[in-house]
Amino acid sequence: MISPPRTGRLRRSGATLVEMMSALLILAIITAVSFSLYWSGNLAHRRARFYSQAQTDIRHSLRQMTRVIRSANSVLSQGTMGTLAGIASNSNQIVVRLPQGAGTFIECRYYVSNGILYQQRSTDAAPGQALLTGVTGLTFGYVRTLGGVRTAVDGAPSAATEVQIEVHACRGSVTTGLTGYVALRTKLAG
Repeated sequence: MISPPRTGRLRRSGATLVEMMSALLILAIITAVSFSLYWSGNLAHRRARFYSQAQTDIRHSLRQMTRVIRSANSVLSQGTMGTLAGIASNSNQIVVRLPQGAGTFIECRYYVSNGILYQQRSTDAAPGQALLTGVTGLTFGYVRTLGGVRTAVDGAPSAATEVQIEVHACRGSVTTGLTGYVALRTKLAG
């Protein structure tokens, strides 16, 4: 039998160290990119969830406020009844007079304290009923509409026929807000 000629080196099958390091480097890059995409997608999902939750909570409280303010007889420059006596309507809070039937009235106030939006009736002890938490801003604007002409009456809230309400709230890492406009039915009707 004739044996094959011997060469100086024997060939071995398998990967070299350089090939293995190259494969590990490519795998590390793919893993890093995948994790980065997952993380940014997760953050975007969380922000969207916080935004949606904040918008829903603000809408709910704004709906409650507009329902009450719409049915008010008037915006009061200053509360006169019960726990609201002497409390003024301004750009940060509002006091309205609500009919209760048979010529009786009750007063209601909306304001923010320590990041919580409250509804306080003249028969309620302070602070009243909490409507929304995480509030970063609440502002009221007062407008009078006569003959189709709108005029700001921020200095005289009792002359208002409409109220602009702006509410901002924070959920997680997201702060958002909504604005609502409310016409006082009794003021517009006469």
